[in-house]
Amino acid sequence: MDFDAVYKEMFKPVYAYLLLRVQDENLAQDLASKTWQKVFDKQNSYDPLKGNLRQWLFTIARNEVNSFFRLYYVRKVLSLSAFEDDFKSKEENPETAAEQKELEEKLKQAMGKLKSNYRDILALKFYSGMSNGEIAQMLKISESNAGTIINRAVNKLRILLEAENVA
Repeated sequence: MDFDAVYKEMFKPVYAYLLLRVQDENLAQDLASKTWQKVFDKQNSYDPLKGNLRQWLFTIARNEVNSFFRLYYVRKVLSLSAFEDDFKSKEENPETAAEQKELEEKLKQAMGKLKSNYRDILALKFYSGMSNGEIAQMLKISESNAGTIINRAVNKLRILLEAENVA
């Protein structure tokens, strides 16, 4: 595997997936760093017989996000201060908010209202460019089930956006 070529081609989709999942730029950057470090460290263990490179990369990224959330919730439960700042803090900049930026923000907010599994599958489908078959294989579900979940998630997202008068 040519790590440099893979990194140049896949950094943006992996980062977009992470950003969509955590909705915090700094956290997404940290998780991207951890993801690419693991990819670099484990590049010799990639086995194309187990799935394509895109699936392997997004599995690593997905595992990093899931690991973060597990640790976050453990720390929150065990923390002396249950009122720590939420990692999903959002910055709004009304001076530079163009129409497209406003639409992106509404989409981001609507995505944040979706169940975690819906956010995950939409990120895999639309931000990573994975096919339903690749997603199904990665999530260990049938391809038709993946398609059904994607359809339900899109419909729920559409309802949320229509409630905001966006769609």
